[in-house]
Amino acid sequence: MAVEVFIHKMSEHMQTARILRWLAKEGDPVQQHQVIIEVETDKVTAEFEAPATGVLKGVRMGVVDGAEVKVGETIAFIAEADEQVPTLPPLSTNESMTTDVAASPSPPVAPEPAESGPVKATPVARRVAKDLGVDLHRVKGTGPGGRVTEADVRASALTAPAPAASVSQVEDQADNWVELTAAQRITGQRMMKSLQTAPQFTLTLHADMTNALWLREALTDRIVAESGERPSVTAILVKVVAEALKNHPRANASFEIGRIRLHKRINIGVATGSDAGLVVPVVKDADRKAISEIVQEINSFQAKVKQMRFGANELEGGTFTISNLGMFGIEQFNAIIDSPQSAILAVGRVVKTPVGTDSDAIVLRPMMSLTLTVDHRVMDGIQGARFLSEIKARLEKPFFLM
Repeated sequence: MAVEVFIHKMSEHMQTARILRWLAKEGDPVQQHQVIIEVETDKVTAEFEAPATGVLKGVRMGVVDGAEVKVGETIAFIAEADEQVPTLPPLSTNESMTTDVAASPSPPVAPEPAESGPVKATPVARRVAKDLGVDLHRVKGTGPGGRVTEADVRASALTAPAPAASVSQVEDQADNWVELTAAQRITGQRMMKSLQTAPQFTLTLHADMTNALWLREALTDRIVAESGERPSVTAILVKVVAEALKNHPRANASFEIGRIRLHKRINIGVATGSDAGLVVPVVKDADRKAISEIVQEINSFQAKVKQMRFGANELEGGTFTISNLGMFGIEQFNAIIDSPQSAILAVGRVVKTPVGTDSDAIVLRPMMSLTLTVDHRVMDGIQGARFLSEIKARLEKPFFLM
């Protein structure tokens, strides 16, 4: 009996996938679990395996490299060599991938030719018009009898539109159009929806990272021995935030179907950039993991993001997100909430900053900005402030990590 081949849903928001490459063609014998299609989803590049052993048959017309197909729709069959399979309807134009194309710019319209004939103008006006490149036929004279004066010419020069470029010049300067990847397109849609639907506000504090940086160095040998990787500030942040979330359930929540959903698990997404777009791999149960485990996971994510090859479970289930742009020299920024989550923490780079002490001395301290963006439907300003203050306090006294 023929087995259907279709693209499985790999993420909560995934509705379509783009076929990057068929690794088997119509009539090829395939083995179960053999990779037969490489696709691009809203988050990653993924490989899809044959669901059975047999011959690839009945590939849907139009499902070629570059086509976009809906999740769950049959695109081919795996069948016996002599077995007949149903003929699938061709992939319609509406179903295949479309790109928003802006209308081509119209050729510049040449200005209407100037009227011919002599123009009454003063000698000075004629000289100034020649110097400024002003057509006297287009200047309205205000002098006696409609004579054009110097003032008329200068006024016309100030208000005259710039000369239109020729068609050849426009063609030479034509802009390049860049196709969005699926990840970029979906991320853009989700961020726009987040801003349009969630009343967002931000809170900022600066944490003294003296002790956290000291602790990172103190723990390095142990963590390298356990994970094979050096600890990063991001890894420490994940653990610190996870511990703080235990005391602030509304920060570990989401707004869904008009209600607040308080999550039992603490799963922290780590926003990571790639050439294909933004991805947010998730450290599951971060509050229960040792710092060495978190370090190992984050480094694994960074290796995978180069090829955008994540397992579906690695990108799903996040309950809170951290976005750290400190490694790019960014000192402070506001992040957009990854809806339906209730908050996101934006982290800047560590900067040596003059700070006043209790004894009124001025000292340099390694300070780091913490900017919390909150969905006001889930948390108010006081709740957000308490949560952010606890993160700051834990970073400044992180010895619970030892």
